[in-house]
Amino acid sequence: MIRSTGLVGLVTFVVLFAAIIAISPDEPPFLASPEEALAFYLNTTAGWMQAAMAVLGLAAIGWIWFVVGLCLLLARAEGSPPWRSAVALVSGVILAAYLLLNTSGNAASFGATDLDLAVANYAFDVASIGLANVWLSMGAFAVCCGWVLLSTRIVGRWLGWWAIASGLGLVLARFFWTSLFWFLPYAAFWIWMIIMCIQLVRKPRAVLKAADGRASPGGERP
Repeated sequence: MIRSTGLVGLVTFVVLFAAIIAISPDEPPFLASPEEALAFYLNTTAGWMQAAMAVLGLAAIGWIWFVVGLCLLLARAEGSPPWRSAVALVSGVILAAYLLLNTSGNAASFGATDLDLAVANYAFDVASIGLANVWLSMGAFAVCCGWVLLSTRIVGRWLGWWAIASGLGLVLARFFWTSLFWFLPYAAFWIWMIIMCIQLVRKPRAVLKAADGRASPGGERP
C-alpha cells in the first residue's frame, strides 16, 4: 500500500500538470478583462482542450487515492485518535472536489460560442476565486501532514517542516491571490508531494517500520 500510494501520487502529478500545461498557454491572469476571459473560453472549444479538461477529472481521482493512502499511513503512525490525519484527509479531498465539481469554467468552455462578455467574465472569476479558496484546504492538508511527520518522524523531519512552511504559505497566499506571490508556496507544495512520493516508493519498509514503531504500545506517542 505504501509503495502504491507513492506511485499513484507521482502518476497523478504528471497527469495533473500535463493537463494544466496543455490548457494554460492561452489562460489569462486572475484579473483578466471580460474580453480576455471570452477569448480564452473560445480557444478552449477545440476537442483536445476539452479532452485536457476531462484529464483533470482523472487526476482528481488519482489525488483521492494518494490522499487516502497517505493519511492512512499517517494515522497508523499517529495512534488513536488520529485527528490530525483525519483533518488532513478531509482537507486534501477538497482539492479533488474542486476539480470535479467546480464546473463553471468547463461549462463556459463548452458553450463559449453563446457567451456574452458578462457571463464569460463571471465564469472566469468563479473559477479563479474557487482555486484561491482551494489553497486554504491544500494548506491545511500540508500543515496537518507536516505536523504528524514532525511528531512521528516516519520520514525526515525536514519533510515535516517543508510541508508546514508550504502549507502556511498557501494560506497566506489566499490574502494576496491576485499577485504572483502564490506561485512560491504553490510550487513548494507540489515539490514536497513529489519528494514524499519518492520516499514512499523507495523506502516503503523503512516507513512502515517507523510507523509501526510509533504506534506500538512501547513506542513514543506524540
